[in-house]
Amino acid sequence: MKVSEKSKLCPVIESIKIFGNERKMIVIYYLFDGGKGFNELEKLTGLNSKTLSTTLKELEESGLIRRTIVSDRPFRVKYELTEKGRELRSVYEELRRWGSKYALNG
Repeated sequence: MKVSEKSKLCPVIESIKIFGNERKMIVIYYLFDGGKGFNELEKLTGLNSKTLSTTLKELEESGLIRRTIVSDRPFRVKYELTEKGRELRSVYEELRRWGSKYALNG
């Protein structure tokens, strides 16, 4: 592969590293509708608490979501997309369109 071809692929590969696993994409999808608490995300996504916690930390570290403490007693937090995370909506729509056309129908 030529260097120029690699440089064209580099942004795609780096993007996939940030949001490229199923767990992250599921969480981001549910946050498109607005902020959610941990328990609500756990129910919506079907992820166990350890996996969800890890996924949320990774998304926060990559700047796609923010974690806000809502109350101390009882302790509650809310997770919501950052501007960077909200910009993924068009990417999701294109992946959904492509997947409906090719991945689901062979």
